[in-house]
Amino acid sequence: MSTAIWGESETQSDESYPLSLLNSLLLQMMEQFAAQGACLALYDENIRQMVIRRHFRAKNNHHAPAQMDFENIATMPMNHHKSPGITNTLTSSTGRMRRLSRPLPFLEPAATPRAALFPPGEAYAYRQALIGTAWHKNELVMVNYDEFVASYAPGGIATAPDEATPAFFFAIPIPEPLMLTGARTRHTTQQILGVIVLYQTSPATGFQNSPPHEAWQWAERFGLYLQNDRLRRLNARHNDYMKGLQRISTAFPSDVILSKLVDHVYQFVKAVVPITSVLLTLYDRDTKKIYDVFAIDHSARVEGLNERPVIALPGERPLWWKVTQEQQSNVLLAPAQEPEQVRENEELLKGAWGDQTGEESYLLLPMKMFNRVVGSLSLTSSRPEAFSPEDILVLETMVQLITVSIENAKLYDRSRRSVKKARQREESLAAMNSALQTISSVLNLVELLHNFVETTAKLVQAGLCTFFQLTGDGEELIAQAIFDSTGKWNAATPKSSHEQHEDLIKMIRLPFKHSILGMLVEADSFFYLDTNLIDELAEISSEGGAIFLRETHSHKMLMIPVRYQSELVGILAVHTPWQDRVFRPEEVSTLLAIAAQAASAIRNAQLFEKIRETNAELQRMDRLKDEFIVTASHELRTPLSAISGYASMLKRQSARIDSQQALRYATKISGATQQLTDLVTQMTDAARVGAVDRKLELKVGPVQVLAAAEIATTMLSVNIEQTITAQIDPDLWVQCDALHLRQVVTNLLDNAAKYSPPSGQIVISATATTLSQLPEEQVDYTKMVRGEDTPVVLVRVRDEGEGIPLEDQEKVFEKFVRATRSLTTSVRGSGLGLFICRRYIEAMGGKLWLEISIPGEGSVFSFYLPRIDAPVETGETRELERQNT
Repeated sequence: MSTAIWGESETQSDESYPLSLLNSLLLQMMEQFAAQGACLALYDENIRQMVIRRHFRAKNNHHAPAQMDFENIATMPMNHHKSPGITNTLTSSTGRMRRLSRPLPFLEPAATPRAALFPPGEAYAYRQALIGTAWHKNELVMVNYDEFVASYAPGGIATAPDEATPAFFFAIPIPEPLMLTGARTRHTTQQILGVIVLYQTSPATGFQNSPPHEAWQWAERFGLYLQNDRLRRLNARHNDYMKGLQRISTAFPSDVILSKLVDHVYQFVKAVVPITSVLLTLYDRDTKKIYDVFAIDHSARVEGLNERPVIALPGERPLWWKVTQEQQSNVLLAPAQEPEQVRENEELLKGAWGDQTGEESYLLLPMKMFNRVVGSLSLTSSRPEAFSPEDILVLETMVQLITVSIENAKLYDRSRRSVKKARQREESLAAMNSALQTISSVLNLVELLHNFVETTAKLVQAGLCTFFQLTGDGEELIAQAIFDSTGKWNAATPKSSHEQHEDLIKMIRLPFKHSILGMLVEADSFFYLDTNLIDELAEISSEGGAIFLRETHSHKMLMIPVRYQSELVGILAVHTPWQDRVFRPEEVSTLLAIAAQAASAIRNAQLFEKIRETNAELQRMDRLKDEFIVTASHELRTPLSAISGYASMLKRQSARIDSQQALRYATKISGATQQLTDLVTQMTDAARVGAVDRKLELKVGPVQVLAAAEIATTMLSVNIEQTITAQIDPDLWVQCDALHLRQVVTNLLDNAAKYSPPSGQIVISATATTLSQLPEEQVDYTKMVRGEDTPVVLVRVRDEGEGIPLEDQEKVFEKFVRATRSLTTSVRGSGLGLFICRRYIEAMGGKLWLEISIPGEGSVFSFYLPRIDAPVETGETRELERQNT
């Protein structure tokens, strides 16, 4: 039967054999032995059976030999020791052969229907039928028709209508020539290359008269030619191997691309051996990991291994590690035939290339270079004994070449990376020097910090970079500068918008002391905040800090402490939104170097800022000193002159004046003295409040705004000519110090009266509002970020005076400062009233400012304080009202 019908793999094609010459030899042999038919069966290594390759028969039986009796002759042994008297001449292919005396008769190839005798393509197993028997016995086999039917065809022989039934059969095995196989021992089995079957159709003739040695000579002649052709094809195959190996070996390391290399390896292996599956495994000594980078599972490629290889540690592949790294030897198995070996080597037979435990042949070749193994090549085949020693030698050579190629590629890549790394290091040093120069060349702290974060972000290509400065008490970290590559968090260009943006940035505050940041800063020179730590930090941060941490979408944030010597200046936060980026060691080293240099630059800028502020303060104090001298001489001269003048008059006229005149002089002296006392008191209060509000001792409680305004109005109305109007809802109450509120209101009303004409109107009003509804420049954004839209009472004092020049509007709140125009008027003042009022209001949680001032029309001074609900009428409330009055 055809092997294809049997369900096995297809047999070798006719092109694998030299059939042109074999046809001629077969026809000559028919003439030599007077046969009417002949067939040639050759061994097929793929299916390990004999397959009919050629079958010829005479079209007409022109010469039938004389009939002979074959009754007692069944087989002719090959070995002459078994049949004495029969000469065996296998020593030469040129032995004595009968010369052909006439041309060959006309012959035709036999038909191929299934009913025909010996149809081409028919396969015979070992010991099967006549051909299998001759193969098994390695002897000449002669049988007649009856013996053939009895032994090999119990159902008889089916022939075509025009085909005569054979009467005699002569099977001649074709052994492998001894001159090629070398000396054999008595126990060595000689390989059979094929079987020739001759048959005669005339019952009167037979093969008895055919000398056995001639049959063996013909067999040897066939064998030599087959072996010669086999060697020729093997030589051509080896030449192809060498060309393939040369292509692999000549690839320069820069051209070695793993994906292309494994494809070449796969194609080469397929040309050498009949493989079913392939697995290429590499071991990286740097990472100490095993990588399955290429796999074929039963002729189907396993996709994705080149980009995403299967990775394992040596401990996870102990058998592979033992075979390749310790034993460093080949492994040859027959999994389908050896279940015990399958259990022992299951790790090698399974994995990225599927399950190979059912295959007939398995081969593992370590990829060795010197005394180390860089990987392995594993192969399986569905054919038994698929890997011959010659094939393994070729594969070992190929594996050695690709091992050298891979190692050379690694060395080349390592050298290339070293050069690239050196070049990048050089570029990084140049960029870092440029960055350090940019940072260190600036003494303005704000500009320096912006340069710091921008240069750092661009140097490591980070999306966001922020510098947090540690507060003086070490409790918090306050953002001072942010660089965002998207521009979302960067400062705006207009000056006013820039200042507002800077204020918003400083609302980003992170807790430091007793937080995770404080512990991590002490532990290492740098650290990362992952999403869990960021969420934990956001929970305990102020609203500005929480918004920053959440809205920047940080998955991993690099935090670098910035230290000047051992003192912590702040923390540099570097990250890219939406990315889980881990910076390379060289990038972290660069950032640490820049942070160290920046710390010195920041400290120098801070010192320069302090020196500049100190110089400015000294200049201001010098100016204030001059102004104080002018003010003091101006303000003190009048009461002192009055005291001195009236005292002199009393002294000179003591004998002449009456008691009423003396009382008038004394009253004048007392008023002047009180004026001096008030001036000294104001100076004392100004020195006491200073610039730190916490020095004031406040008695905070509910205060009715209307009551405070009425008391101040009553005290002033005796000495002023202007009319004071109060527009205040009696239900407006504030939380403050009642005495200080009365002093503020009194001072504002007194200033309004001093600078207003006698017929002028002074209006004090109060309205209920909230912090967000105040003028933009007076809003406390710190409270707004925390979500505190505090209810307040807005108090305004409006006069119809001469107004304050624009250049003096902000200076009037400083110590000993009076408007330039007021110095030339008869209005007395120390220049401390507004300074003291602002400090009182700020100490009580509010703000005081000049809302508007128009020269010639008047001014409006405004302040606000926290508003509260009117308290319930109790004895305590009556006591508060008594204190207010």
